[in-house]
Amino acid sequence: MQSPQDYVDSVLLQVRPQLLDRIHELADRGSPLPEPRELALLLGAGLPAAGPVELDPHFADLGPFYDSAGALHQLGNVTKQALASRRTNETVLAMRTGDGQWLYPAWQFTGDGGIRPALVPVLKALRGLDRWAAGVWLVAAHPDLSGSSPRQALRAGADPATVACLARRDAAALAA
Repeated sequence: MQSPQDYVDSVLLQVRPQLLDRIHELADRGSPLPEPRELALLLGAGLPAAGPVELDPHFADLGPFYDSAGALHQLGNVTKQALASRRTNETVLAMRTGDGQWLYPAWQFTGDGGIRPALVPVLKALRGLDRWAAGVWLVAAHPDLSGSSPRQALRAGADPATVACLARRDAAALAA
């Protein structure tokens, strides 16, 4: 595993050319450049947090997490009402902590304003199930997926309809 310093160095190597291109683009258009501190804060806002320190270790595989502000950013700066609607409709995986904070697993976001498309039918199939239970189901090894978690299987290209079928079956068994 990479050290934190090696990881940061790797990220900076990849960010630098993109950042230079965007800064040159802004400068060529005569647009004012943001203050370096403001830009650093904006870039940092895109990073998920580890989650609450008191989070049960049973849920550790669900993280890292975004808070509501981070989720708003990940969803293309939608309104707070739109995010609340997504929580209500269960089209985003959101879990509430004991102190009322909403947490959103970072792995569900595409990075360009959406939720991973393969996850959408699975979230729909898990509707009505406690959100913490739904999250654990998504990251736990599943015997019908050769021991991979549904999250891993979807990332590896598993058919979302098949995974959604397993989700419906398992959610019904958990609810019984």
